[in-house]
Order: sequence, then C-alpha cells, then structure tokens
Amino acid sequence: MNMETILLTGATGFVGSALAANFLAESTNVIALVRNDADGERTRTAVLAAANGFGICLPAIALRRNLHVLQADDDGYVAPLTVARLAEVAHVWHVAAEMSMATKNLARTFATNVGMTTDLYRHVSAYAPRCRRFHYMSTAYVVGMDGGDVDETLHFGGHCINPYQVSKRCAEHSLALLSSGSRLPVTLFRPTIVVGHLATGWTVRNGFGMYMFVEAMKVITASKQASFNLPLVATSRPDFIPVDRLVHQAMLLTNRREKTPGLEIFNCSGGRGLSIGDAVAQIGRLCGVEVRYSAPETELEQTMAAGMEGRLPFANTDWQFVRSNLDRAIGRSRADRPVDEKDLDRLVEWYLETP
Repeated sequence: MNMETILLTGATGFVGSALAANFLAESTNVIALVRNDADGERTRTAVLAAANGFGICLPAIALRRNLHVLQADDDGYVAPLTVARLAEVAHVWHVAAEMSMATKNLARTFATNVGMTTDLYRHVSAYAPRCRRFHYMSTAYVVGMDGGDVDETLHFGGHCINPYQVSKRCAEHSLALLSSGSRLPVTLFRPTIVVGHLATGWTVRNGFGMYMFVEAMKVITASKQASFNLPLVATSRPDFIPVDRLVHQAMLLTNRREKTPGLEIFNCSGGRGLSIGDAVAQIGRLCGVEVRYSAPETELEQTMAAGMEGRLPFANTDWQFVRSNLDRAIGRSRADRPVDEKDLDRLVEWYLETP
C-alpha cells in the first residue's frame, strides 16, 4: 500500500513538530516546508524532540526515508514545491505563522499570515491533484475580545487588538472565499491556549501562552522579590488545550475517509477549568513567589506588567468555545476533563526543570 504524504509547514515550532512526529510515527511521508533551515537539521532536531516529548520512538531510518525538508523563501512557500513534489500530497497542514503581536510588525505579519497562506493554497489547489484537504491552523481568538459564547463560524465582528489576531481572521476569510471556487476544500482549525503534553509535560520553552507567567515568575524569583502584584482579573477562566489532545484530534480529522463538507470550521478547545487566579497563584507557588492581583507597585513589577500588557487582555477575558462540529467530525461523544491542578503542576515543573 502506498504511504500517504502530508505537506506540513511550521515543523520547527511547537505544534508543527508535534504533528510531524505523530504523522511519521504512523509511517506517513512528511514534506516539511520550512524557512531558515537549509540543511534541515533544525527541523529534524525539533521533530525528534517532539517525538521524545510524546514518548514516541522514531528510528533514524524513519527520519531519513520519510521526512523530507524543503527550504522555502522568506517571502513565499511555493518556490520549492514542484509538480513532482506535490504529485503525491494527500493533505496539507499549514501551521507556520508570524506570531508577532506588535503593531509595528503589522505589514510583515499580514504578508506572512495572509499573503503567503493564500499563495500556498492556490499553488496546492492548482498542482496537487491528489490533495484532499487544506488544513489551516488558525487560533480560537480570531473571534475578538468581546468574550462570551464562540461558535464554529466565520467571525465578522469583535474587536481585535493585535496583528496576529487580525491577520489570522483575514486569512480565514480569504481561504473561505478561495475554497468556494476551488476543488480543494479547507478546514479552519482553531486551538485555544495550547499547553504541554498532559502525561510528560513536554512543550517548547518559548514563553508563549500560559508559560508567559512562568517566565515572569522566574524573573521575580531571580530578583529576590518574594511577591508579585499582577493586574489580572482573577476570576476569568482560560481554556487550555494540551498539545497531545490537539494532535490526536487533528490526526483523527486527517484520517477520515468519509466525504466531508467543502469548508469546515472547528474550535479545538479543552474546556474551562481553573480560574486564571488559581492557575497563576499555583505557578507562583511552584516558583516560590506569592501572587497578589492588584496594580504593580515596584519598578520591576511595572516593567513586567508593561511587557505583558498586550497579552493580559487574553487572560482577563472569558470565552466559552462551542466545539460541537469538531466533536461530531471526530466521533467524540463526551468532553475531556479540563486541565486541573495536578496537570498544571506537571506542566510547570517540566518547564522549570528542563534545561
């Protein structure tokens, strides 16, 4: 039987490397389309680290035979994607993104997340005749900052506060429009706040999402300051999706054989468990810091709060993400339990202990 081929971007990142490792473990060919990795070593290292984090044994021969690293240009993905390369591609997972939240980077973020995404879709649609679906890794927060219930639909209203949000929403609308006149269907896959592997704790140590608070506590600890005044709405309840659950659900979608709709929109959420106040206080305890939810007082606290200013609104806002479409598509009949205190201990301890 011929092996399936997945075209995947973002294989050097957290979610992309995890997807690549799990596809390879299923004896799937993976074409990893990357930037700034001419010899492929950074990609192979990231995929091996993800495999270890998932408890997967990936023999060296599997990497040599089944992982094919292609170097993309800084301003486009399509140059290395020849007709021959695309001939056997069955699915695309477009995970790579410009993650900047700084307004000064709006032009670059838009060019990467919208322009390069639509170029890739058009190219695959035209030159990959066996490709069954284009999966786009979006974000649940394209909905904007109003909070409340979030359906699995395209979003038109809602205030966005950074270039990442805006560009991801624009990319979704662009793909929806393009796919309406194309043979290649699109899945918009929207994770909430992605955290590490529930069983092992593995993540990529980049300070994103929940781990922003771990990095902040490390700075406070290093300063010998015993407490931290943080301007958080302690009662809000974030939605954490562990990377192992995200990958499992993404692979269930990929492996479907039944006929599927042209455009699919899925919220990949993990449920609202701990309040942000309880979660951050627990992170503080693990780091030896007492957390208080009030205006920053010391110069260090003011500096830390200023550095987190653009991201704190996401911690302070309550959303309830509907995921009935995703559950129906993957045959999920009951909800997973949300991340709890023991899970959080494991995730944070791994982050703190791993060099």
